[in-house]
Amino acid sequence: MIITLMKTFIIFTTSIFFLDLNHNKLVAKTMTFEISKPKVFKRNKGSCKRLGNIYDACHWMARFVVTNKGNRKITNFCTIMKVDKKTFELCYGQNKKIKISSNEKKTFLINLTSLLQVPIDAEKPIVRIISK
Repeated sequence: MIITLMKTFIIFTTSIFFLDLNHNKLVAKTMTFEISKPKVFKRNKGSCKRLGNIYDACHWMARFVVTNKGNRKITNFCTIMKVDKKTFELCYGQNKKIKISSNEKKTFLINLTSLLQVPIDAEKPIVRIISK
C-alpha cells in the first residue's frame, strides 16, 4: 500500500515537473523581442570632469539593445523602465518610424536627465527594463 502511494506520488511529481518545463518552452517560443545589454553612463565623462556640464556632457544616459526574435519585423513596441523608484512607460514607433527586421538588433539611447528629470549631481541611477 505504501509502495503504491510512493510510486503514484513520484509519477505525479515528475509529470508536473515535465508540464512545467513544457510551459516554459512555450513561453520562450512566443516571445517576439528581447531587451539586453542595459547600461547607464554619463554622456561624456571626461568633459564632465574637466569642464563641467558644457554641451550637456554630464547628462545621465541609458542604452539598451532590442533583438527581434520573431518572424515578422517590429514597427512599434512598448516597454517599462524603472529608474530608481519611478516607473515610466516607453513606446517606440508611434511618432518616429522604426523597423527591426527578423533576427536583427537595434540600439536605443535615452537621455535620463532631460526626459526623466534625473539630476546631474545624483549618483548613478539604477535602471531596470521590463518588457510588457
